[in-house]
Amino acid sequence: MIKVRLNKRFTAFTIVFLILALSVFAAKYQMIEKVTSVYSGVRIPTGKNINEYDINAQLDPVEKILTATQKVRYVNNSNRSFNAIYFHLYPNAFKLEQTVPFEKGEMELAYPGGFEEGNITISSVKKNNEVLTHLVIGKGETILKVNLGKLLESGEAIELEMEYTVKIPPSYGRFGYGENTISIANWYPIAAVFDHKGWNLEPYYAIGDPFYSDVANYRVSMALPPEYTLATTGNITKKENKEGNIVWTMDAKAVRDFAMITSDQFKMLEDKVDGINIFSYYFEDEYADIALDTAVDSIKIFSESFGKYPYDQFSVAAADFFIGGMEYPNLVFIDEGLYREERKDILEYVIAHEAAHQWWYGIIGNDEVNEPWLDEALTEYSTLLYYEKKYGKEVKDQIYKNMIVRYYDAYRDNEPNGNEAVYRSINKFKDSIEYQVMVYYKGAMFVEDLRNQLGDEQFFKVLKVYFDKYKFKNADTEGFIKICEQVTNKELRGNFKEWLRYNKE
Repeated sequence: MIKVRLNKRFTAFTIVFLILALSVFAAKYQMIEKVTSVYSGVRIPTGKNINEYDINAQLDPVEKILTATQKVRYVNNSNRSFNAIYFHLYPNAFKLEQTVPFEKGEMELAYPGGFEEGNITISSVKKNNEVLTHLVIGKGETILKVNLGKLLESGEAIELEMEYTVKIPPSYGRFGYGENTISIANWYPIAAVFDHKGWNLEPYYAIGDPFYSDVANYRVSMALPPEYTLATTGNITKKENKEGNIVWTMDAKAVRDFAMITSDQFKMLEDKVDGINIFSYYFEDEYADIALDTAVDSIKIFSESFGKYPYDQFSVAAADFFIGGMEYPNLVFIDEGLYREERKDILEYVIAHEAAHQWWYGIIGNDEVNEPWLDEALTEYSTLLYYEKKYGKEVKDQIYKNMIVRYYDAYRDNEPNGNEAVYRSINKFKDSIEYQVMVYYKGAMFVEDLRNQLGDEQFFKVLKVYFDKYKFKNADTEGFIKICEQVTNKELRGNFKEWLRYNKE
């Protein structure tokens, strides 16, 4: 995610310096540099050790109520036995103003018509038609605990059936509806990650992207009135008329989440790059081509720089979304207010940033609650690489200086005693401004310093090896450090400690 409306001061600063940087150089560079990729092939993982979701849903776009049945095949890939499985129920964070994932200063932007609740209600959980007891727990009732009745041993799988309804709130965020769109993200019960820390049951925090998940296979059907168009994770494999609705069927393999956005106003442009279908969903004819071209160029540049994009499609969707941009597998939401003459440069930046997230967090996952720097710093720096490969190094350097370094310096001048730690959990940041400055900007400055120390050959080799080792898995800071040191044969832990305040040995 990238915020471009943290406050008026941030927005004005970002727009001014990004436009200045681009306007001087954009016309000068047109060709995308060619980058030779060491790892040209990326296979979608197969096998029976991956979770599977089969969801049949229907949306009432008038009442904003979604009803669904969900089958989950959960695989215990740990070395422990479980008597219960935990799922995140993110929609319940929208029940109360006290638990919604927005800061106080964002509430008027998030709810321009005033607060109304959203939620998810679990009707039943079964195994082979046998009712299982379940509890809704945690802050904001955002955790579902399913008691299995007997132990699920290491290596075993279990199939669960769930029925639930989802009430979508009038929120201009990841999950909600506005004047033009209905955003259906973080909407279904998704299995919590079990790792060396145990079950990860963090609440839906207001700062950052508080998500952490394993890749899974999805088959999702969504019934909508015929005037609605759906942009979605995965491939649309079927559309059929059924009882006055169009039933859209999607298939997605090895993705970290599943999101959709729908509108009865969507128009669409499409293109193709390296066999990948690129879609741009929009409302206005003007600047829709910028969104499409940026998506095409981003997928090409990042595939060549890090490792091939492994999926068949990538979609950019304009949305009633005040935050700026948000990434999901194969799909990104973009604030429709950016599709304007005075903001078209920001539009390009935000789309490139969210496209980079397809690699950092999408294909390679990480704990975005406790180690948010790992995907956001790499993504922010990848956005700079997009400009370097497309427009030239001079453009990249100008944006880096005027947008990254200058804003970081301005923040430090105003907060001389501020916390300089980049490596920390999102709930340890005092607000989104501090989070963005440290995680995005200082994080990107660290990556730039790392590149300067290693040189381009070793730097890009590190990113390619990192991608190759952790694709479709969850990485952590320790893993990234080990890759850096193994590839370069250098002791780099001190750099992480100095820049990030990373003190683990």
